[in-house]
Amino acid sequence: MKIISSFALALFLSSAKAFGPASPLNGNAFGASSQTSRSAGDMTMRIGKVDMARKQRFNDVLKQAGSLSSKEAVQETLLSPAVDSLIQKSNWKLRKVMIRKVRSQASKCDVEVPAAFGIPPTQAEREVTEVTEGAARKAEKAAYFAGLADKMAAEKAARKAKKAEKSAKAAAALAARKGTEAPAAAVKKEEAAAPAKVEAAAAPAPAAASTTTGGPVTPATIKELRDATGAGMMDCKKALLECNGDQEAAAEYLRTKGLAKADKKASRIAAEGKIAVSTEGGRAVMVEVNCETDFVGKDASFLEYCDKVASAAIKINDDSVETLMSQQVGGETLEEARQAMVAKIGENIQVRRLASGGGDGKTVGCYVHMNRIGVLVELEGGSESVAMDVAMHVAAMNPPYATADQVPAEVLAKEKEILSAQALESGKPAEIVEKMVEGRIRKYLEEICLVSQNFVKNGDITVGKYLEQNGAKMVGFKRIAVGEGIEKKQDDFAAEVAKMAGTAA
Repeated sequence: MKIISSFALALFLSSAKAFGPASPLNGNAFGASSQTSRSAGDMTMRIGKVDMARKQRFNDVLKQAGSLSSKEAVQETLLSPAVDSLIQKSNWKLRKVMIRKVRSQASKCDVEVPAAFGIPPTQAEREVTEVTEGAARKAEKAAYFAGLADKMAAEKAARKAKKAEKSAKAAAALAARKGTEAPAAAVKKEEAAAPAKVEAAAAPAPAAASTTTGGPVTPATIKELRDATGAGMMDCKKALLECNGDQEAAAEYLRTKGLAKADKKASRIAAEGKIAVSTEGGRAVMVEVNCETDFVGKDASFLEYCDKVASAAIKINDDSVETLMSQQVGGETLEEARQAMVAKIGENIQVRRLASGGGDGKTVGCYVHMNRIGVLVELEGGSESVAMDVAMHVAAMNPPYATADQVPAEVLAKEKEILSAQALESGKPAEIVEKMVEGRIRKYLEEICLVSQNFVKNGDITVGKYLEQNGAKMVGFKRIAVGEGIEKKQDDFAAEVAKMAGTAA
């Protein structure tokens, strides 16, 4: 054990010596060999040979700038493109120190350092540069091939003209040998027609008259259509190609395709989504909007559509989804906007249900938990904050009923039958059994009714007592949970793997 410990200590000391403390970054140079110049601000990483060379070049520039007295000379020396490139190519820790040194030296000479000096471009900036340069290269390549095509067409026309000339001379020689006039006339006719053929071959074909108001399909036109419709890049490109670059026709094409896509996806299970709430004039409404995945449930355009649906729902006095989807918002119905969302996002989106409350002197309060559970509580008296507190309790405890009066008679009869059968098994007299059942029914009602449950925010009182303390009386509540009652698809990965293995075999 002592040998191993000694070996570990020797290894640690040798590694510490190999790495050594980094040189301090004071003065005009990055480091000095003296022990006194080392400080807590030293760099704590090793620098490769390439970065060491860059550091040395930077030190030389920094030293030269420190010896200059002219502000312009310092700016030209210290803030030159070469120094900018040198810093950008260095590793990130060395680059950070270099930038700090540049700013320190520049401040001494009253030279302003640009904010982006020495900082390499971000991924997004590089992508923009690559796209711009790629478009320029593409245009240059297209121009080159267009010129090459024109050159080949001219050469082909010249070859045809030369061939026609040879044919004419051969025909003339043949006619001279036969001594006939008819072939000579034919030769003259051929000679007269040859230049016309050459000109026709050399002249570029006239452009066909455009039958549309479109134009060329370019990245700019594709982006314009995408901004207008929200459809995918490839869908926009395909639409513009189908419509010869006409933006309006392409938008209509995407709309038509979107309707078909929406109908096709309507049968797919949509059990994710959001509960959207809107309040106005003492009324409140909750709307459940479903999608297929939780990723889309967090998408900005989907959330915007949910809020649009809730804002429209508060303006109608109807809990019918069909009536709601026929409302006009922004020049289109909510159903048309839903179909456009399906085409844009690629998932089935449905407005499933809505619930409203309030008005007629009632106090209403809403609470939405994590966009997935929505509760609307109606009270007589009290305040909106009291109703919201009770709504939070309903969201957490999910009681089946608000008060004992709202429990259906068949539910009580069924429970009483079960409790009676259990009590009779004890062998006690009928009158004792009846009292036992009554007590258990009271206990059952306390468990399933909201007003008799212990308040989640204060376990010492019931919800009914909390309402009484705030001058309120329970009227009722409505609770909606996203995907509630929808049978979700369960993936059996083991079965899929077994099926794939059987197929492969």
